[in-house]
Amino acid sequence: MQETTRHFVGIGGWEHDILNSCFYPGSVTTSSQKLAYYARWFNTVEVRSTFWDDTLNADDAREWVNAVQERKEFFFNVKLHSTLTHRHSLGTLALCNMEALLESLHEHGRLGAVLAQFPYSFTNTGANRQYLERLAIRLAAFPLHIELRHASWDYPGLHALLCDLKIAPVNVDLPRIRQLIPYLPRTTGNQAYLRLHGRNEKGWLLNSFDGRYDYLYNNREMLEIRRRIFALPQNCSRAFILWNNTTNGKAVANALQCMAVLKTNGAIPAPPEALQAFPWLRDFTRTPSGDTPLFGGEFREAM
Repeated sequence: MQETTRHFVGIGGWEHDILNSCFYPGSVTTSSQKLAYYARWFNTVEVRSTFWDDTLNADDAREWVNAVQERKEFFFNVKLHSTLTHRHSLGTLALCNMEALLESLHEHGRLGAVLAQFPYSFTNTGANRQYLERLAIRLAAFPLHIELRHASWDYPGLHALLCDLKIAPVNVDLPRIRQLIPYLPRTTGNQAYLRLHGRNEKGWLLNSFDGRYDYLYNNREMLEIRRRIFALPQNCSRAFILWNNTTNGKAVANALQCMAVLKTNGAIPAPPEALQAFPWLRDFTRTPSGDTPLFGGEFREAM
């Protein structure tokens, strides 16, 4: 990975209710206030509401841009609506609204990536490869990254397929369960997208939404993630690192920890509410003397 690679670290969504008790102060209540506060600590976010709500459009994008105007460099990574990734329907109002929303973010210089998260049932078949081509053509004006979950996509021709379609993969970290795709280090283009879901095998096998993402990466695993980031190809100028282990706010803790391990001095500012919820984060926060150690004490076990 070249020295000019820029790292953009954030979490999946800024409106989770749990963040009211581990990230936001009591005075921050509206969605816009939360986004503005969020942007004080992180420089990117994954927009997840677009996966569920097909009415979101350019007006909403402009509100988001206004909320982060104090942050000179902040990017939104927009998750495509479920009709596009789970029902394979391109002739919908959802896509029209999505294109307008993406164009607005792009015009303001705030669009990081477009995320197409396909389900486990989206296997490597001819029909599904054809759908990827149709989707890539429709969204050719935007930086499209696709997340594939079924292990059938881990085949020698995947990289060539993505290059031909001019789309990029999501370098996804999932539990090590049979038939789930392993971490694939290759990227296409000059932008990488790492998405970390946690490694809660039991939660995934039980198909529990909260259980799936109930995982706290430990220090040893965080160093592994850092090695992956530093091993990205030399042509990669931007890396978006999104923590999706959002249950109980654990994504906030790991995102802050990740920011620390990517810094030379390993010290970062952190919101008081996060320090209260995750006291071990104090090992990574900046002190007036600037001598806070990168890691304090022994490795913690994953939770």
